[in-house]
Amino acid sequence: MDLNHLTQPLQLNDTTQLKAVFDPALRYFSAQLWKGGEPAGLLGTVGQFTHPDDVLDAVDEFLTEHGESPLTESQMGQFAGMLIMAKGGPDAAMLQLAIENPSSVLLF
Repeated sequence: MDLNHLTQPLQLNDTTQLKAVFDPALRYFSAQLWKGGEPAGLLGTVGQFTHPDDVLDAVDEFLTEHGESPLTESQMGQFAGMLIMAKGGPDAAMLQLAIENPSSVLLF
């Protein structure tokens, strides 16, 4: 399976994208909203979101405030994966393994 959908911006419509960002120096997550190729909003300030779930808990309200629809369940799952991949490291490696070889993952 192709991991490209987790490393590229989430396309919300023809002109709007949501980008997952992790700042390794400051160790925090954020989400960038882009409309028509231009920055249109930033969710998260320095140190505000230290875990992907923090961003996911706030993203729908952020999108609504910027005139966009909340994420669908599928988009939410994809954006969660994008946040993990943005950080990299062991969690991203495990996610990549699970996507590329689902039978290697033990589910409870």
